[in-house]
Amino acid sequence: MSTESDHFPDDTTPKRRRRRSTSNSTVDRISELTDPLLVYILSFLSIEDAIKTQVLSKRWRYLFTELPSLVFRCYHSDSTGRDIGEFADFVDKTLDLFNNCSKLNKFAVDFGYNYDPRIVSKVNMWTRLAAEKGTEVLHLDLHTPEEHMFDDLYYELPQHLYSNSSFRELHFSRCMVKPKGVVNWSSLKKLSIGYAILNEEMIETILVGSPVLEILELYYLYGFDRLHFSNASLKKLILREHMDHSDFFDYSDLEISAPNLESLEILGSLDGRDFRLVDVSSLVDATLNFHLRNCHRYDSESFERNQNILRRLLESLAHVQNITLGNWALQVLSIMEAIGLVSPPLKCVSLTLDAGINLLVPSKIVLPGIANLLGNSPNLETLVITMSSICDSERCGKTLTKLCCDIDEKLYWTSKKRTFECLMLHLRTVKFVGVRWLYRDFHISFAQFLLENARMLQKMVIDALRDDVKPTAEVRQKLLRFPRSSPNAIVLFY
Repeated sequence: MSTESDHFPDDTTPKRRRRRSTSNSTVDRISELTDPLLVYILSFLSIEDAIKTQVLSKRWRYLFTELPSLVFRCYHSDSTGRDIGEFADFVDKTLDLFNNCSKLNKFAVDFGYNYDPRIVSKVNMWTRLAAEKGTEVLHLDLHTPEEHMFDDLYYELPQHLYSNSSFRELHFSRCMVKPKGVVNWSSLKKLSIGYAILNEEMIETILVGSPVLEILELYYLYGFDRLHFSNASLKKLILREHMDHSDFFDYSDLEISAPNLESLEILGSLDGRDFRLVDVSSLVDATLNFHLRNCHRYDSESFERNQNILRRLLESLAHVQNITLGNWALQVLSIMEAIGLVSPPLKCVSLTLDAGINLLVPSKIVLPGIANLLGNSPNLETLVITMSSICDSERCGKTLTKLCCDIDEKLYWTSKKRTFECLMLHLRTVKFVGVRWLYRDFHISFAQFLLENARMLQKMVIDALRDDVKPTAEVRQKLLRFPRSSPNAIVLFY
């Protein structure tokens, strides 16, 4: 039997060692760090907390003024202007302390803006200082009250901001973007504009002045019917959200032509606008995770319009390698499947389906849509099922529910007599991400169907993301016991 002395031949017991270690713990290890490391630590704090560290010691007094980024947020201001003045004064005082800094990497303000000449002059001063300090990333998020949406009470970007070669990323929300001359954003890589009115001429002026722009994000925008991008550098376009302001705007189709674009995302709630993809020949990735807010009824006329919109989009994306479809698309495809219509054939090798079903919305409304896609994606190698989107049960419509009412979710896949070419020849990877296995028998039966029929399957990944959606031990055992068509298929749990 070993004794304590066998482990400590110098007769120094663990108790004594702990006592010695405690006596040495009074050394200030933080003070031994270099200034750059301390500034890096400060960068994880809010600017308010970083400023408070000046009381720690003389060394810390001006350390925060070396921060490369300044981000100011005020979430307590409201439409009456309460607290906005105090917030603006705080920004002023802080910037005074940064007068000696030669460069800022990022400057951002996010607050409840309410038109006031005093506040306008202050924001003008902030943006001028940011431009003079060679800021690379500039964010202006000005939360104007709803009653002042799209009117002259928005903050108008000063003209000096349109000519700056330092900007690499710009984000403007609820700002009037009105360049009156040539735009010079020669280094700009990413541009995001939201809650604004932009006509086609303004967009063209911006694009001409942004020769290396790679990512363009537009949300809650109005005033144009065409987006034609000839920039060879533009690789990603994100279009999301569209609010109903029919009193001010006459909606029409939105035509998109971008022959050099590699990634396209259309997201959120759209007001029934028909997107026409004229030339997207270079697209590699496409995401259609939106729903049409004004097209929630599924009568024959409404369905025909929904079907035509989706069909045209999928036909334009037939060549795309990686496609993501949301709940609206799956619902339309489910009706098409139920009445014997097939989706346009897709050449994608990776397909992500954001089903969006939950306890209140039956999975039967998307099952036929998934089957329709599998039957028309013969080259599919990777299939991903997620649950991140939100499905509105009202949007499903009585017609859709009636068409799918006879579907038994547990037996749907085993009852299929259809042969899926992708399962026979190509499907190698299946992922279920964030799926609530505890209350959806559909997922079990679908996983079983894939394991039993995908002859080339190599792995099935179950990624719970959070503890509350992870499969139970019983579900895991079921998945592991299912027979597999592919001798190389494995099931992995995360």
